[in-house]
Amino acid sequence: MNPLIVPAIPMAFAFLLPFTSKFMGRKGVHLYAIAVTLLTLIFNVKLFVDVYSSTIPLTYAFGNWKAPVGILYEADRLGVLLAMTTSFLMFVIAIYSTRYLGDDGIEWYHTLYLGLEAGLLGIFLTGDAFNLFVMLEVAAVASYGLVMFYTEEGYPAYAGLRYAIISSVGTTLYFLALAIIYKALGTVNFADIAAKLRGIPFPISQPSTNFLPLLALAMALTTWAFTIKSAIMPNHFWLPGAHSAAPSPVSAVLSGLVVNAGLYGFMRFLTLMDGGLQKITGTISTILIVLGAISALLASIAMILQDDAKRIVAYSTILNMGYIAIAVGIGTFAGLRGAVFHMVNHAVAKALLFLAVGVFIHSAGTRKISELAGLGRKMPLTTLTMGIATITLVGLPPTNVFFSKLTLYGAYLEKSVLLVIVLIVSSLFALASYMRMFYWLWVRKPARDVDGAKDDPIMGAVLLMLALLCVAGGILSPLILEKLIDPAVSQLMNVEGYIKAALLAGVK
Repeated sequence: MNPLIVPAIPMAFAFLLPFTSKFMGRKGVHLYAIAVTLLTLIFNVKLFVDVYSSTIPLTYAFGNWKAPVGILYEADRLGVLLAMTTSFLMFVIAIYSTRYLGDDGIEWYHTLYLGLEAGLLGIFLTGDAFNLFVMLEVAAVASYGLVMFYTEEGYPAYAGLRYAIISSVGTTLYFLALAIIYKALGTVNFADIAAKLRGIPFPISQPSTNFLPLLALAMALTTWAFTIKSAIMPNHFWLPGAHSAAPSPVSAVLSGLVVNAGLYGFMRFLTLMDGGLQKITGTISTILIVLGAISALLASIAMILQDDAKRIVAYSTILNMGYIAIAVGIGTFAGLRGAVFHMVNHAVAKALLFLAVGVFIHSAGTRKISELAGLGRKMPLTTLTMGIATITLVGLPPTNVFFSKLTLYGAYLEKSVLLVIVLIVSSLFALASYMRMFYWLWVRKPARDVDGAKDDPIMGAVLLMLALLCVAGGILSPLILEKLIDPAVSQLMNVEGYIKAALLAGVK
């Protein structure tokens, strides 16, 4: 199957929506978005099956130009696994959005939403470093608009503008890195870059005579850019404001899916470049471990100090990105295994938590914990699913995150016992913060009239499905690791297979 089809579907329908919405009512626009995300999911399932059935990644040479001349889409198991997670969550969050949003501007909301999905899918399926930049920009521009969707409230506009400025700095740094990589190696195709660093013949382009200093500078810029995209300290400061100010469905997408892009970029670059740049990649790995540990500890402390429910959940994202950054920095099979497994599990659990908190906020019209007091007893289904989300993210059995944290524990222990301490201590701080939220929601007496508060059946159904996935993912985790995670990590580390697939793509 052609990998380009998957991101092309939401992109094409996003462009059509502003025109077709003139002939549809509110319900029609919502059904349009649900249908498009469902169609994308169906094609993603087909691509997922095809890639996992193939011994090498599946490719599509754009315009039938042989790499590295044209843009190459190269779908390996890691890419389709993250794309599958993305398309599934985008589908269920689109259903949730039908009840969360008002009537004004929903055609623009869904246009941006579909554009964001297209950008994310393109990030995970491209085989070209420059096309990765393009897809990062597509996803970023859509994210800015979605964060500022409720501009009449004032703060979303401020938070979205700050997010746009900082994120643009990140993409600019990455663009400069690409220019330097092209100067050094004469290519921006991922497989071609890896081939040149390993002395494997690749057609057309030739590296410069002394490319190591240039690549060291390029990787420094790339590291800076990707730590911004993945909100790793000290480049995290844009996230709490942006993710808390956005509408709750958008917060779920940003914290569950968008931040994965930066860490995916680290995994792709570090594995492809490790063949000839061990000192450089080793330095970057050490930086990731240190910054990841700092992120996990400080974000978990910051969670306790917040009075805004969504900011608590937003800082939890920084905490978990720190966990994944440490595992990516370790760089072994065990480390990458834990990183990929936790990326998938965190995406589902964080989407569930943001959506559950969003139901309370939607009902009460406030994000302050003290003003949400007593709502929990009036909305038992939402409270139950929020409880499952919190025990999942803390890492209690039998949930999926318990097993991904257990996988991370093993990888950390191989590197240093200090990393295990970071994992345990930060998890305890997070637990204390979540318990404080529950105390206000369930134990404290209402601070306002909550008699009209009740569970929404559609939003509740989405929450219940995600909660069941968190539990089922934990029960089935040995099978998931064996059948999905381990094959994805093995193919990620098999750079020669990635290069072979690119050489076979395009015109024969």
